[in-house]
This record gives sequence, structure tokens and C-alpha cells, in this order.
Amino acid sequence: MSFLIFGQKIQIKKSGCNQSDIPGHEIPPSVNLFVKVTKSCNAKCLFCSNANTKSNGNFNQLKLFTVVQEIIAQGIIVNRINITGGEPSLVPDLVQSILDECSKDVYQNIHLHLNTNGLFPQSQDLMKHPRWDSISMSLHHYNINKLSELYGVSVPETAFAFEGIDMAKVNVSCNLIKGYIDCAEEAHKILDFTLDLGMPRIGFVALMKVNDYCLNHYVDFEDIGLNTIPHVYFTKSMDRGNDCKCSNYLYNKKLKILEIYTRNYMNPLYCESSLVYDGDYLRQGFHENNIIY
Repeated sequence: MSFLIFGQKIQIKKSGCNQSDIPGHEIPPSVNLFVKVTKSCNAKCLFCSNANTKSNGNFNQLKLFTVVQEIIAQGIIVNRINITGGEPSLVPDLVQSILDECSKDVYQNIHLHLNTNGLFPQSQDLMKHPRWDSISMSLHHYNINKLSELYGVSVPETAFAFEGIDMAKVNVSCNLIKGYIDCAEEAHKILDFTLDLGMPRIGFVALMKVNDYCLNHYVDFEDIGLNTIPHVYFTKSMDRGNDCKCSNYLYNKKLKILEIYTRNYMNPLYCESSLVYDGDYLRQGFHENNIIY
């Protein structure tokens, strides 16, 4: 299904995901808007193809809200505004300014997506802002020394304090990486660690094979054996044919419940209902040459 915004066609999902043999039902036209407030990041993650990328310069905030209003004017629902990067905590004044414009009456489901920097003081200050409806942060191991090795920067001893942060809003994303979280035993440890931190959700994601490190350290989700971990229960799988598939589980530890999401596979070119604004251009998906406005 296609819609026009700024006179350009964008692709919109016309149905929800399939569940087992049950086709997805029709859904209203909607998009997720990813707002890349910066390309910069102060970590040097070994698996990241954008490590040490510098800032994209000025961010046109007025154009951002012109984009949002155009989407709404065309009868399209904005499911979520995702503030992402790079590392958003490197431009806290810009993020604060955007949040100041996001009235709850008009803009709902404002999401913060942190990379590894959710473990650093500047990011944790940003996480305390009351305007966030949800927060995602990367956490690829439970040991500070292993994290420092993987991220290429020294992770502070206070990384897991999370003082003053509403942990019920926080989702964890964990990359499966050889030598880190790469088997059922290690996955079990980070499930317990996440639950003990008070976070209600964790997602396991295989590396995208974007560089030599990812190729050499790739771990297939199927090799983890999540269903062999005691008290992990499968709940459902959802897919969009060959484009993507995810599965959901629940982990029960002493009557505490942790929701688990896994991405089984994904076509990196698939971008229906995903729009990206980088402070300069609006695109469908994350492809540089796909400029809408």
C-alpha cells in the first residue's frame, strides 16, 4: 500500500504480522518515525560499522515537526517517534528542545533509543526525563570488563546503578556475539542479570554481517537454544514472509517475569512503514539515496 507525503510515495503496511498459519489482519495506515539526532558516538564498538562517525552538523528541528504534521495531515498514524543516533546523549540540548515541542496531546509514544551509552552518566541523565514513554538501551554482556573490551571505552563502575530511572520503561537489546553472549548458559546469565536490574524486557539480536568482525563473531539465534533454559516459555512467533520473523518468550524467576523478544531473521532492505529523519532529509528506511523530502 502506498501513500503520498510531500508528493512522494511511501510504502505502508496494510496488514499486521502473520501469526503461525493465521494471516495478519488489516491495520490502519501508520508509520514509525526514526529521528537521528546525531551520527556521532563516543564508543568504538567492535561490531559497529559506524564507530567514531562524526556529527552530521546542524539539525533542522523546524523541518522535523513539518514532517510530523505532513504525515498526520495525510491520515497516517505516527505509531512512535524514536529519538536515536548515533548516540543521543551526545546532543542533550537538542533532545531536550525536541521533547519540549512534543506536547502529550499531539505527540504520543516518544521513545529513546540509546546504544551502549545507557551505561554512562550522561545517558542516564537523559533517561530520567519524564517525557519518555519507553527507552531502549544496548547491553551485550553482564560483566563490566567484558563490556569495556567490547565497546572500546572504559565502562564506569557505576554503570548499573540507574538511580532515579523508571526501569519499567527500559527495554534491553542484546547482540549475540561469539565470546560474549553466545550459548544457552551465557543467555541464562544475562536473563537473570536483566531481571535483577528491574528491566521488564530483553531482545536478542544476531549481528548484521556488515564488517569482518561481525562475520567472524556471528552467532545464529538458533544455536543459542533459548528453549533449553529452565523456565523459559515460548509464547508466539510473528512474521512478514521472507522479510522478517520474530518470536516471543517469557522467563519466570521466583515469580518475576521477563519478556523476551528474538529476531529470527530480517531482510535489511525491508522498510515498509519506517521513515527516517536525520536533521536534513526524510527517507523511507535507512538507505541514503531514498530521499522523500
